[in-house]
Amino acid sequence: MTEIITTLKKLIEVRFKILKSEILDEISSIATRVGIILLMVLSASFILLFGSISLAFYFSELYGSTSLGFLLLTGIYLLLFVLLYLLRNARFFQKGLKNSLSRYVFLFTNKKD
Repeated sequence: MTEIITTLKKLIEVRFKILKSEILDEISSIATRVGIILLMVLSASFILLFGSISLAFYFSELYGSTSLGFLLLTGIYLLLFVLLYLLRNARFFQKGLKNSLSRYVFLFTNKKD
């Protein structure tokens, strides 16, 4: 009888260790994906910043006025902002963004690297 209890205790301990390992693996996987997303956002911000400056100077050359080039680019960003503001409550917009983010961050697959 004591052997059965000892075996059950060991079995429970092993199962607990396996569960703990699986949870840690899942947490580290999610943290890695979130870190990658943050790096992608940082990279995209730099691309947007330098691309915007380049486009503003291109518009400046095109129209012959530096201030007009930057003003035109500001108008484009203002239109984009207004469009996103109007779409903020649109279900298809929220659902699509939510689904794509959750699919990337919370991959519920049993792939082992």
